[in-house]
Amino acid sequence: MIAAMEDSGTLQALTFLHQAGRVDLQRVLVLRTVSNYDREAPGTTVADSLKEMVSGNYSAYMPSLEAAQLVGDKVVRDIVTHWADRESHIPHAP
Repeated sequence: MIAAMEDSGTLQALTFLHQAGRVDLQRVLVLRTVSNYDREAPGTTVADSLKEMVSGNYSAYMPSLEAAQLVGDKVVRDIVTHWADRESHIPHAP
């Protein structure tokens, strides 16, 4: 389980910037990974789970960085490679 509170706050701020003419909301891409979960792992108590996070030991930190790099790299490379088209045309899923 994860929460989406960070996305809500970020998108609200970007909405205000869009309304001010500073951001194009059509060009926002949320790349979401999870560094810690909002529930304890099976067989772990809530207290033990919270105790581990206090020391910065997030259960999915490294996998989340790897996922962001793998996906983000593909997106950025596509945008850069096809910039002549991407500059004026925003690709959408089929």
